[in-house]
This record gives sequence, C-alpha cells and structure tokens, in this order.
Amino acid sequence: MIAVILYERPFKLELLGRSILKDGEEWPFTVRKSSELKEVLMEPHLMGPDSTAYYMFRGIHQHENLRYDITLIESRFYGDEYSKTLGHYHPPSPVSGVQFPEVYQVLRGKASFVLQRRRKDETVDCIFIEANERDSFIVPPGYGHVTYNTGNSPLVLANVVANFDSSYDEFLANHGGAFFCTKFGYKQNAYYIIKKQERLAPRQINKRYGLILGDLLEMFHSMPEKFDFLEHPEKLPVFP
Repeated sequence: MIAVILYERPFKLELLGRSILKDGEEWPFTVRKSSELKEVLMEPHLMGPDSTAYYMFRGIHQHENLRYDITLIESRFYGDEYSKTLGHYHPPSPVSGVQFPEVYQVLRGKASFVLQRRRKDETVDCIFIEANERDSFIVPPGYGHVTYNTGNSPLVLANVVANFDSSYDEFLANHGGAFFCTKFGYKQNAYYIIKKQERLAPRQINKRYGLILGDLLEMFHSMPEKFDFLEHPEKLPVFP
C-alpha cells in the first residue's frame, strides 16, 4: 500500500489506505456507517449493503479551543445521490448569539457543498459551492451544511473549527438537506420551502465575508490568531 503524502511540514501527514499518519503514528478516528445516513438519503431504499460512509480524524492539530480535522468520504452512490455526510448545524456563540462558522479545504478529490440557512418564516436560503483540490472557503455563521463527494475517488477534506457539539436534528427530521446532489444535478427536498438559492465559487463566498484563505494547515499552524473568528464570529471582517 502506497502512502500519499499530504504534508511534509509543519509535520508529516500521510494518507495510507483509509488511515491518516501524523509523523508516522496512526491517528485515531471514528466512522459513520451508511446505515446511519438512511434517514437523510433521497432514496433510502437504494442504500445498498451497510458499509463505512466516511471517516473522521479529529484534532490532528489544535490551538486553544480550535482544532484541525480531516474527513475522508468514500466515493459511491446511494441510488442517484452522491456519497455525503449526514449534515448539521452549529450552536450559537454565547457571546454574540451568532452560530459558529467553519472553514474547509479540499485536500484530495472533488466536492460539492449544500449550505442552508433557516429564516424566521421557516423557509431556507441555500448556497451551492463546488470545490476542487486546494480550494478553501468559509461556511458562514448560521448555515447548516452537507458535503458531497462528487469525484470518482475518496474525498479528503480538512476543516478548522471551534470545539462544540453539532446539531443533526433538522436534517434527520426533514430527511436530509434542502437539496440532494445527484448525478443529474441538484434536486430539491420536498420537506423544505426554498426562499433563495445561489451558486458561489469558494473565492466568492470568502470575499463576501472579507476573508482571504490559503492553505488551512499552514495558516492555522503559523498564524492561529487569524482564525479567532471561528470562536468569536463577531470578529469576522464582514460580520453577518
């Protein structure tokens, strides 16, 4: 088995099969099985045999209350729907009352993200983001999100986020996100009423919030203060 070197610095990070090695040591992980996604699939009856849907390697690097994670999402279909994460919302900051943001970077593969924000009238706004290798972008405060692996190989995805417990309730109650990403395009989930939808490139959504994001690991390791807005959303250059 050939190891894929993700980083040589600030520490050696390798992908070996479905394992992540940091400086030669295998990093612990948790998994989510495809059976755990059944309630949020567009076509749950076409789920197929139960297997590992994705692997989560948390806290590979940490600074105070922020952490750098990696997620590996298998390449497969559930019927016509691409392989995906379950989907979740973030809790609000106790200081500002604004939900915590998050930043992502595609390390290997190709991904599509469905971001959704609840309105007071129970409708939702949606943003579709398609990201290629090395793209980095923000999931803004207030947006829940689902990640899809739209490539033909495992998707290796990094994120930097504050330590908190995410909420999966809305996605489970509504049998998935506001849209499903399929081999034929995005398909609306009938459990939602859509108020607004738009497609943004990673650089466009970053610009909207006043951010310039490069390589997340390099930035987070060398300039962790640049990510203070993840714990304190009110520090975003453009506050929502």
